[in-house]
Amino acid sequence: MKRITTICIALFAAVVLLTQCKPVDLTADYKDITVTYGILNIKDNVHYFKVYRGYITDGNAYEAAGEWDNIYYPVDSIEVCLEEYRDGQFLRSAVLDTTTAVPKNEGDFHNPKQLLYYSNWKLDEDSKYRLVIKRKTSGDEIYAETVMVGNFSVRRPMVSWNMCSDKPYKIIFTSALNAAMYDLYLTFYYIEVDNVTKAVTHHQITQRLNGDYIRATTGTEVSFSGFTPDYFFSTMVQTIETNEHVTRYIDSVAGQPYRCMRLTAWAADQNYLTYREVSTPGSSIVQNRPEYTNFVSENESAYGFLASRNYCYTDLSFDNASGHNEDTLVKSPRTSRLNFDYYRNSPEFPEGTAQ
Repeated sequence: MKRITTICIALFAAVVLLTQCKPVDLTADYKDITVTYGILNIKDNVHYFKVYRGYITDGNAYEAAGEWDNIYYPVDSIEVCLEEYRDGQFLRSAVLDTTTAVPKNEGDFHNPKQLLYYSNWKLDEDSKYRLVIKRKTSGDEIYAETVMVGNFSVRRPMVSWNMCSDKPYKIIFTSALNAAMYDLYLTFYYIEVDNVTKAVTHHQITQRLNGDYIRATTGTEVSFSGFTPDYFFSTMVQTIETNEHVTRYIDSVAGQPYRCMRLTAWAADQNYLTYREVSTPGSSIVQNRPEYTNFVSENESAYGFLASRNYCYTDLSFDNASGHNEDTLVKSPRTSRLNFDYYRNSPEFPEGTAQ
């Protein structure tokens, strides 16, 4: 659900960007403009696509965006199709069905119900995929295509990580097929126990480790040395609120004792990288940004993009074997006010686990 929300938010930003960067002739006739967004991932079981249409109104444009009929095509007026190719040869195609089961957060565009097109294909990293939209009234077709980002894996760290180190640490992962950029995220999982009711709640915080994206290399591995592990304790202090009514403990990921950290590497293809570079505000005084779309259409009647991404992760131990991780969390002046206690005292500490 979180992934779909993120996709929709990004699309809404793209729509606003496109409408703001291009002059609008208020006296011109209505033109059928399609804005489409989709990111494919070979690990996903369901793949969602957002298809908007341009609208014209005599009233408030923001209020008009909240009307379902203004921003979505009638489902019988377009046909959305996914096609698969390999080595230039056509393999299969399918007309996509629609769903309104995924709610949208509040915003300028219609909510909470939204219209998504979806496919439950199992995708192949060696294939290329094309999204084709046919406007039935005019017969016009627009399309975009993308290669797939392949599977990859984290090489370093693998089992544990000395989070007390104040020196930059080299993170290493294998290169992913068709990847143009990478992002790294570290997630820390913990629980809170109410000191009175003893109720247990699970929480997590996530930090992006790289400031700018990590560009793909031509080698078999990619490395990043821009993160100092000890800084993550400062992130905890800035993110986790003090609460004297709870006691906190590290959590376990997938039932693995002491493994309460997950290092995740995300990879994206060139289509995504180009869109990101074009749409991100620059540092120049001149802020005119070119428009980007990889949808092919007649008379510039389609915007948006189709891209692909993938991810890999490793779960890491936070015990004292690789340093003084848990001691630092519990006892150091920097983090002691967060009320963390040792995992061995946690109500969720597995029986029979070595301490």
